[in-house]
Amino acid sequence: MLPAGLVMRRVEPADLLPMAELMLDAYRSTIDYEGETLSEAVAEVQRYFSSTAEDPPLLGHSVLLTSGLTLRCSCLVKQWHYRQCPLIGYIMCHPAWKGRGLAALALAESLHLLKEAGFSQVRAFITEGNVPSERLFLRAGFTRLASV
Repeated sequence: MLPAGLVMRRVEPADLLPMAELMLDAYRSTIDYEGETLSEAVAEVQRYFSSTAEDPPLLGHSVLLTSGLTLRCSCLVKQWHYRQCPLIGYIMCHPAWKGRGLAALALAESLHLLKEAGFSQVRAFITEGNVPSERLFLRAGFTRLASV
């Protein structure tokens, strides 16, 4: 159940700039932040949206949680060419909205959409030591595999 004032919807290419801003805000001060700038976040989101990428986006299975026009959380899924299965590319939650279960809601919706589409396997990469993400994915039923 979504908290009051939030809406869940599918990701669209028009979300590029707000998604880059969310990415920067979500990863700043975490183990995954390496001093990226907004322009680098924009480039990363552009790579995600690229239909010519080796691992193209699965927009119909990627979701956003918004309040008004402001993005609060997202789960971005792409097709992983190497393993021939979907890959959770990013889970991003604005710092002011962390700890409210939004990442779990977004992940659960993306997994539901993937299951409805007939996918039986989904993968994710998590930076070793990213304890919140490790817990999120374990609670969602993922199994930790050895590092690749």
